[in-house]
Amino acid sequence: MESKKLIVILGATGNQGGSVAEVFLQEPQWRVRAVTRNPTGTKAQALAARGAEVVQADLDSPSTLSSAFENANTIFAVSDFWGLFGDPANEAKAKGQPLNVWAANHETEQLKAVIDVAARIPTLERFVLSSLSDATKWSRGKYTHVYHFDSKAKAEVYGRETYPELWKKTSVFQAGFFLSNFVLNPIFRPVMTEHGTAQFVSSLDPDLKLPFIAAEEDTGPIVKALVQESAGKNIIGYREWSSLRELSKAFSQATGIEAECILSPKGQSKVPLPSELQLELDDNWAYCNEFGYEGRDDPTLIHPKELDSLLQLDSVVEYFRKQDWSNVFTQGN
Repeated sequence: MESKKLIVILGATGNQGGSVAEVFLQEPQWRVRAVTRNPTGTKAQALAARGAEVVQADLDSPSTLSSAFENANTIFAVSDFWGLFGDPANEAKAKGQPLNVWAANHETEQLKAVIDVAARIPTLERFVLSSLSDATKWSRGKYTHVYHFDSKAKAEVYGRETYPELWKKTSVFQAGFFLSNFVLNPIFRPVMTEHGTAQFVSSLDPDLKLPFIAAEEDTGPIVKALVQESAGKNIIGYREWSSLRELSKAFSQATGIEAECILSPKGQSKVPLPSELQLELDDNWAYCNEFGYEGRDDPTLIHPKELDSLLQLDSVVEYFRKQDWSNVFTQGN
């Protein structure tokens, strides 16, 4: 009897890693090793109850990754810029730098450490790195403050240049624009007007095509397809290639609530933001508007329809239909 293959999943209790774990736990020919900083947490214990091997490791302690990656056939690597930025304990570590600059540099170092360890695993057949487009590169130096994109892209460049043998086994997964932002993120949550219209307020061009993904549902199927197919792919992951205007129509279809898109001026957000974060997001939206969220000039980029083994993902309408919008509007007003 052929032994099962082992996939090691970083961030297994988060959106992307959790989705990958969910998919591979249903594959009888695979074993799942779920890596988390807190193996006694509720989500980690739920994974253990379903048959995952839950192990403790920390991206800030590279020595813990060696045992976590031992005997891996596949590794899915993901990092968390926003977790670093949002942790008050990290403010002192920035030492005078803007916190988002520190978080970006730290995230790059974390991913470089992951890549260093992965390159030493003799059993490894496939490495899947969660990354984002290189905003500085694809904007030809015009937008240099999109730190949460470039931090991942820099690590990707490091891996490609430093470990060519590892990169022969590597595919890159770029997560699209999270649909959960419209439910959980106060910057993007729609606001209900006194006339009963839901307003989607953003500095993004309402007709710009964006890659919308339900990361907690879609990452796993896309990563599974990347593992099943040949290495060397660089995919922008999404369930629908759509505009904010089309997304607002999907919202209306799902909820029966009239919706509209409102274009907000540069430098203005629905909620007050630190100046350094406002600068980052202004560059982020301008980069998307001009060069595409995905860095459309990147010749290596592929889309989900180009994967032979990816099954049909769900729709934006269905995602919106499942959400508790009454709670969203209570928070948004």
